Amino acid sequence: MNTRAALSGGAAALASVSDTPFLDASLLLARALGASRERVLAMGPEALDEAGEAAFRGLIARRAAGEPVAYILGVKEFHGLSFRVDTRVLCPRPDTELLVDVAVEAVLGLAATGRAPVRIHDAFTGSGAVAVALAAELGDRAAVSMSDLSPDALVLARENARRLLGRELAATLSDCMEGVDGPFELVTANPPYVTSAFCDGICAAGGKEPRLALDGGPDGLGLYRRLAPRAREVLASGGVLAIEIGDEQGESVSALFRAAGFRGVAVLRDLGGRDRVVRGTAP
Repeated sequence: MNTRAALSGGAAALASVSDTPFLDASLLLARALGASRERVLAMGPEALDEAGEAAFRGLIARRAAGEPVAYILGVKEFHGLSFRVDTRVLCPRPDTELLVDVAVEAVLGLAATGRAPVRIHDAFTGSGAVAVALAAELGDRAAVSMSDLSPDALVLARENARRLLGRELAATLSDCMEGVDGPFELVTANPPYVTSAFCDGICAAGGKEPRLALDGGPDGLGLYRRLAPRAREVLASGGVLAIEIGDEQGESVSALFRAAGFRGVAVLRDLGGRDRVVRGTAP
């Protein structure tokens, strides 16, 4: 088997389980060969040795069984950083980068009013992707902390902070920010927001990501109902709450923000034109 045949065959094997089968196949072939993806794409019809071919077939089989590429590789790129990920956490999604962008914009606005460093808390931090990305981009303009209900996720989030920032971020084991002391100028969160019924389907289909990071209750809004009023309690006046949502949840989550007392509530869309982040300001 040569490189071209491996890529085409791998992509074909993944077509039914992936929206990006060729990308997945090329990343897995690079891992099997111990090369960069760029090198693999430039190889053309070069023959694979027996060990490389066997390794590639094994990785393709894992992906075809539903294991995310990020888990297979052990890393996921997010906001220009390479995060370690495994079955303890949800794989960071590109859509979530909008939450980071919204948060950075909010911090710059708050800093312009003389609030520095801006105190930020990232709830439901998972791998720490949002918290670490904010700390990396904002530097000494922000003091970032994070929390999660899962002790295993928090271990990995702290590891990512140490590896990517060279320092610790304050981390609290907490259910929906209970026991997290403010005040903060910014709270970010990407809580579980998939309905329980949809999670049942994911699990039945062999989904590998932790249900704790996905299941938002019967209507997917359970954590938002708790988080909006709790965030209001720990935010300073004029502080900002920014939360990722499912693409059909903008109106519902906005109503929860308003009920909790937030003003200037807005729904922001991702690059695909889908509702993705709700933002509000504490009075």
